[in-house]
Amino acid sequence: MRIALLQAAATPLDPEANLAALRERAAAAVAEGAELILTPELFISGYAPLELASWLTPERVSGIPAAVAEIARATGIAIAASFPLTRPDGSYAIAAGLWDATGAEVLRYEKVHLWGEIEPRAFTPSEDAPKVAEWNGRRVGFQICYDIEFPEPARGLAAQGVDLLLVPTAIDGQSQYVPEVLIRARAAENAMVVAYADHPAAPGQSDDPAAGFAGLSTVAGREGRVLAAAGREAELLIADLPELAPIAPGEANYLGDRRPDLYTRWG
Repeated sequence: MRIALLQAAATPLDPEANLAALRERAAAAVAEGAELILTPELFISGYAPLELASWLTPERVSGIPAAVAEIARATGIAIAASFPLTRPDGSYAIAAGLWDATGAEVLRYEKVHLWGEIEPRAFTPSEDAPKVAEWNGRRVGFQICYDIEFPEPARGLAAQGVDLLLVPTAIDGQSQYVPEVLIRARAAENAMVVAYADHPAAPGQSDDPAAGFAGLSTVAGREGRVLAAAGREAELLIADLPELAPIAPGEANYLGDRRPDLYTRWG
């Protein structure tokens, strides 16, 4: 299976512009033979929590899922996109959804671990367990950005048989250890593919890497092998995923060899 990660700059507070960019890059991914395209965190609205806090209204965001579904259907590729979601109680979530190539929604997820002091200004965290979906012969789950830095959620999804974990992110330039270390670790310890898509660094950011996004979108597989990795600039990262196969002799079987009953007795 071939997938694409969209490492592209979003226009803050302009869903129409970002949806148009997604449509263009989805078509490019199809031309590259990809079956799925993954966006960064909050790509459809732009990742700008402080500005979103005063901008968000149900009218501005309620049509986003249908718009993404239409792009998937029109371009013929599955889309995993992150966007702001209105809840029935009037609060907002940082969400992600997966639509297949017919435009049918396959999976939806709301971020559990909000980052720092800025994301809670606009959003409230979810307490719902992540769901799992079957798609193209894979068992797929989501985490969003900071979520993947905690080992427990990814391990819980792996225990449910997830073999492809999609992670829209908005990691800053000071945290390059996340794509370089933690994404590979999550893939290795759970024997899964982890696809992690970030926004690119801003032009000139190389002079001050801490000033914006890291870029460095990454796809890692079993034993932490890097299947594809982006630089800091905008690009459409293409990754070929290996076929599903049992743990081979000589490979670490972390899921099979763990001893959860013993860990529980340790307290």
